[in-house]
Amino acid sequence: MTNQEMKQRLDCIIEGIREKYHVPSIVVSVHKDGESFFCGGGLANVEENVPADENTIYAIASASKAFIATAVCILCDEGKCDLDKPVKAYLPDFEMYDSYMTEHLTVRDALGHRSGLPRHDIMWLNDRDITIYDVVHRLRYLPPAFEPRARMHYQNMMFTLATVLTEKLSGQPWQDFVTERILKPLGMTRTYLKASDYRGKVPNQAEPYRYRDGQLERMEYNDISHLGSCGCISSTVHDLDRWARLQLGRGQFEGKRVFSEKMADQLHCPQMIIKPGEMAPYGFEEVDFTSYGQGWFIESYRGHKLVHHGGTIDGFKSLVGFLPGKGVGFSVLSNLERNQSPAALGYIICDLALGLSEIDWAGRFWDVMENMRRQAQEQEKKIEDAIKNAPAQSRPNADYAGEFFHPGYGRLTVREQDGGLVIHILCKDMPLRPAGYDLFMADARSDGAGYVPVRFDYDLTGAVVSLSAPLEPMCAPIVFDKQK
Repeated sequence: MTNQEMKQRLDCIIEGIREKYHVPSIVVSVHKDGESFFCGGGLANVEENVPADENTIYAIASASKAFIATAVCILCDEGKCDLDKPVKAYLPDFEMYDSYMTEHLTVRDALGHRSGLPRHDIMWLNDRDITIYDVVHRLRYLPPAFEPRARMHYQNMMFTLATVLTEKLSGQPWQDFVTERILKPLGMTRTYLKASDYRGKVPNQAEPYRYRDGQLERMEYNDISHLGSCGCISSTVHDLDRWARLQLGRGQFEGKRVFSEKMADQLHCPQMIIKPGEMAPYGFEEVDFTSYGQGWFIESYRGHKLVHHGGTIDGFKSLVGFLPGKGVGFSVLSNLERNQSPAALGYIICDLALGLSEIDWAGRFWDVMENMRRQAQEQEKKIEDAIKNAPAQSRPNADYAGEFFHPGYGRLTVREQDGGLVIHILCKDMPLRPAGYDLFMADARSDGAGYVPVRFDYDLTGAVVSLSAPLEPMCAPIVFDKQK
């Protein structure tokens, strides 16, 4: 299949996926046979009828992780870092909940999601003023879910740690280091490391949307620049084509050496196996030997090595990938909450580029998401029935009200409102629905999180002294002490 034929086929497929998934815009880059081309379209901004093209800026979310992993590898090339040295050798004040990992967590462990630490995302979602240094400091208060190096578990804070490490070892803000050592050599002129550098300031940027109750809704842009490079970069498929070509070139782009082939081996080779069920509640027979390298997923797709990383954030989904040794690289950007078009298109591009029989990946991922949606609805219905039939709460609202604190997760506030209770969490108020005695359900449905159980605990005098909530499902409920 020629590149022109592939572009025509992809344009047709993308239009069908956009209609099926209700995606405002999907744009794609493909590098094949030494040439790059761009596909897709739609609306970057529905309200203002702004069309999307290869230069439209989208949040790429966790596809950012490969950038900081590459930055660390550049520092390794310079002799300033060693992947197998403990992080504590570079950050003497570094401390984790687990004393063994405090002393032994290596840079490789951090970049390979094998620290034993689960996501704990509500820790940083609950505090918009947190910095990358605050995140690293609070790691000491976050319990692990697994033995160190026992399994891969995807999370964000180890890449915030890598951001701090990059600043420490380079002596520069991480944005300056990544710009000078990666973006400028590649000519990635429409890639931004902070949302404030482009949002509302430059033309042709995508807006985030969700599809709910049969309607397309504009979402508020979620700026997570304060978390460092775990998910804050925004880019275009034009720029990401250059990024994918750098990875295909094993650190070299158009004659410029950005990082060594030795470091390419570290980035693109399996460091931690991902066993079935550890990353996603579904699997496909065409995908095997899934693993994680350093900032990249690696798998065998229909017998061919595929390296990729996607990203998800409010109203955006992304994917960057390449087929080592095949000369094929691609990127997919879209502006709809939780749509699976990038994942589907990644495999579709591989099928077309490799001359394999086509698979209805869009249909497969649609079925997966619909099944998950039905399961969530059934669970939500059970909780609502339990709330309706619950016994009365054990004490008046005023007894529960107050401020509660956890050194890792920060502060929660419970107060009376309109005859009931609300809890201030995730930087917003959520109703607390009585579910019997001292159990309540925080109503987080507007954020797509359903209901979150909240239980109040009291001392021998009957005074409320703490509340607990399963904010990290891999761990025991997080306990917040009531402040006097």
